[in-house]
Amino acid sequence: MNRKINIDYCRLFAAIMIVAIHVYPLQSFGDSIDYMVTRVMFRIFVPFFFMITGFFLLPKAIDDFSKLKRYSVKILKIYVISTLIYLPIQIYSGYFSSFTVLGFLKDLLFDGMFYHLWYFPALLFGIWVTYFCVQKKISFVFCVLFLIGLFGDSYYGLISDIPFIRSFYDLLFVFSDYTRNGLFFAPIFLYIGYWCSKKNISRKRSHIGFVLCFVFMILEGALLYWLGLPRHNSMYLLLVPVSYYLFQSLCCYSWAMNEWVRSIAMFVYILHPLFLVIVRFGSKVLPVLVQNSFVYYIVVVLLTILCSVFIEKIKNIKRVSTSKCNN
Repeated sequence: MNRKINIDYCRLFAAIMIVAIHVYPLQSFGDSIDYMVTRVMFRIFVPFFFMITGFFLLPKAIDDFSKLKRYSVKILKIYVISTLIYLPIQIYSGYFSSFTVLGFLKDLLFDGMFYHLWYFPALLFGIWVTYFCVQKKISFVFCVLFLIGLFGDSYYGLISDIPFIRSFYDLLFVFSDYTRNGLFFAPIFLYIGYWCSKKNISRKRSHIGFVLCFVFMILEGALLYWLGLPRHNSMYLLLVPVSYYLFQSLCCYSWAMNEWVRSIAMFVYILHPLFLVIVRFGSKVLPVLVQNSFVYYIVVVLLTILCSVFIEKIKNIKRVSTSKCNN
């Protein structure tokens, strides 16, 4: 008998783990330990969000194009609002003192207007690329794009001394600081989500596949780190099968939805860098807040969740008030 797993609680858990990627929670225990946990093991959580979108949106969008357009407008609005939230910090940090049109467009379209906001243009761009490729039945493109991205990321050291290949990536990096973006990174995971909505494998096979691939991905990350090959560390070869088996493992259980928790997860992702800054300022009064990286992480997570819950409660109050007025 299937046990109900709430996918929205999985979103919240993934969002909290993504916060760790930006906080370095284990750095107090050693740089290598923190790298292996946050830069390798926790890299499975961002693909998880792309796969959720592919799973729930793409089958509907294939049948009804208007759903894709409505979803794109929704994500664009979230991106614009999130950008405005971080605009004061950007101004304070001197972002506009070295303003260039190309740099602005690069951030707006690929890198995000704040470091974590890259996800939204990647999702927007990626969902349209994936939709087009699925429609044209050219799914092999996803593998090609990911491999291109892979050698501009964790495997960059293998090609950095080959002049004509290096020139190709230098050109790419004019338009985006990373290959972890909506062209090379997002489409394959969006497609995996879509594929999982159509195909199922046994629970046992998916669980075993995830564990084995995850172990080998950790070894892959450790080897790359030891060899000093990565330019960045978001893309691993085994991240694709790990993500596939992870999502198939979750698909073995029935889905249950909780819109409230889903919103909290979104707010946690959007707002956590704000609390990174706030806690840093607060540490001038209470140094203990940042003396241990794990304590710093816990404080940031708790404050972000509390703020997210508060915002969602305000939204619910307004929603109820509006509903009563309409009635």
